[in-house]
Amino acid sequence: MLYSTLKKSLSYKEFFSDKIDVLDFIETWENNDSVISLKTSGSTGLPKNILAKKNAMVYSAKKTGKEFDLKSGSKALLCLPLTFIAGKMMLVRGFVLGLDLHIAKPSSSPLKNTTKLYDFVAMTPYQLERSIEDLDKVKCLIVGGSPVLEWIKKKVKSSSTIIYETYGMTETLSHVAIKNLSIGENEFRAISGITFSEKNGFLEVFAPFISKNPILTNDLIRLVSNTVFEWRGRAGLIINSGGIKINPEKIEKLLGTYYNIPFIVCGFPDKKLGEKIVLVFENKIPSTPELFFKNLSPYERPREIFLLNSFKRIHGKINRNDIKNRLLKISNGRK
Repeated sequence: MLYSTLKKSLSYKEFFSDKIDVLDFIETWENNDSVISLKTSGSTGLPKNILAKKNAMVYSAKKTGKEFDLKSGSKALLCLPLTFIAGKMMLVRGFVLGLDLHIAKPSSSPLKNTTKLYDFVAMTPYQLERSIEDLDKVKCLIVGGSPVLEWIKKKVKSSSTIIYETYGMTETLSHVAIKNLSIGENEFRAISGITFSEKNGFLEVFAPFISKNPILTNDLIRLVSNTVFEWRGRAGLIINSGGIKINPEKIEKLLGTYYNIPFIVCGFPDKKLGEKIVLVFENKIPSTPELFFKNLSPYERPREIFLLNSFKRIHGKINRNDIKNRLLKISNGRK
């Protein structure tokens, strides 16, 4: 039984503090079904359910173990919610690899109140941002779910902790590519057994352990080789402003070099342009934010700046749909 395995490998105190979700997953994992239902986050669109093969999840866990040299007894921390694939796969890695897996209640600063040292931890960029002062507690950290901001990349470069930004999605059962932020890598490299191709600008993932057919993504990329690519953004976020298609994540990457607070760029309804580019900050607006617009093309420059007290997040990802809906309410309130 996996339960007895967990009793040996998990930190008892932390395990039972979050036992309901854990035990629910174990029950689902141990039933006679060969597949398990997974839910996408819905941070940029409607969430959906997909079915994943349990043996494929086991294979994915083994690949992670090989990639990051994880062995039986390696101390790992699960600080992600079990609602989505990233948290579930940390548990599966614990089962399959025999990790000494500690479970903490998900929070924005999971390392803050612990004195323990970990060999392996998975986080969201939001958690990484709030854990920079505590990274000496982790040997190897993977971060994924959404892009890491440029100012955070600068902060963690040359860190004694080995930090990898990962690329993956629910359909690929967590990460299929990584880049080492500790040495300033800019391109994603495939993990063992994964290859890539490009179709009309979109990334295709070849993962034989998941599917015989390529997995077509919604991600715009520049293919360097069949194992290396540069990520450029998600097609579903493209803004059509006056007939010109603009990638907001490209703008965010450029402005992220100067702003060290959370923000997003998005499209907003406009009578003349159809959509105009707007900049939205969380909690506060930095002084003279327009100063850095000069580094953008005239078409990319935000035409309005908004402020929201806080951003809603799903599994650490900023919920862009929620922000757009709130901006529309603000706009309607002005009329």
